[in-house]
Amino acid sequence: MQNKGKRKSMQHTLVKMWNYKWIYLMLLPVMAYYVVFKYIPMYGVTIAFKDYNVFKGVLGSPWCGLEVFQKIFKNHNFWQAIRNTMVLNLLTLLVSFPLTIIVSLMLNEVMSAKFKKITQSVLYLPHFISWVVVAGIATNLFSQQGGTVNQILSSAGISPIPFLSDKGWWIFTYVLCNVWKEIGWGTIIYLAALTGVDESLYEAAYLDGATKFQRLIYITIPSIKSVIVTMLILQISKMMTIGLDAPLLLGNKKVMGVSEVISTYTYRLGIESAKYSDSTAIGLFQSVINITILFAADKFAKAIGEDGII
Repeated sequence: MQNKGKRKSMQHTLVKMWNYKWIYLMLLPVMAYYVVFKYIPMYGVTIAFKDYNVFKGVLGSPWCGLEVFQKIFKNHNFWQAIRNTMVLNLLTLLVSFPLTIIVSLMLNEVMSAKFKKITQSVLYLPHFISWVVVAGIATNLFSQQGGTVNQILSSAGISPIPFLSDKGWWIFTYVLCNVWKEIGWGTIIYLAALTGVDESLYEAAYLDGATKFQRLIYITIPSIKSVIVTMLILQISKMMTIGLDAPLLLGNKKVMGVSEVISTYTYRLGIESAKYSDSTAIGLFQSVINITILFAADKFAKAIGEDGII
């Protein structure tokens, strides 16, 4: 009886697949993309456990166990890159996360539809600008010699500020550029969540004499709290990851002590020094830490009564 039930269920599934055959056919290119470019390259992670030789290839290189990890864990530059990555991500998160929510709430209160669309377009635009262009703009603005900002400061009798050559000021410039580039894009999800807030709650609060600020605190923010928690978890899960473009293009030798992050360190090891096993091991370590942070943040969110994402 069980075999007959399983056979019947399988036939039913095959019939349904045949009925939706064109949808499955459209899925094939997507599936092929992920298999070829995402899953098959995962075998390359084994390089982290091998004494990799580019001429022998992945299969021909001898295994070396955890020797590569032991070597990179003893390297001071590796831990410095981790520290810099965490510091830059944490500072960016502390500034951009609440600011994104504030901007979303402000845009939600704009009554003029035309002005709101123009403002959103202006805020979204930097997201589509390449970091190469952003780095060029930052250099023209913040350069100590001839930078627009320092020229204005000099005309006001203030000494030029080394935005790009002093470690502290470089961190400030990096965070500022990141916030400017991504704040508009981050508002999209919050604005979408705000459209789902029940208008009758605002009407009832207005009739009860609640001010606009009170409605914001007691209705708007609690209504999007789950979205805020989800976005925070996703942001925290990327705490060990920084794209290569920003620190590489904005950084220089004078600020290497704070601009050398995991991505740039891996780039210098893998591309410039051809230490492929080391760079692969660092990438694997980074992914494991990110997943661990994701699970920890999700568990904490559930502990305080939120749904989490897993």
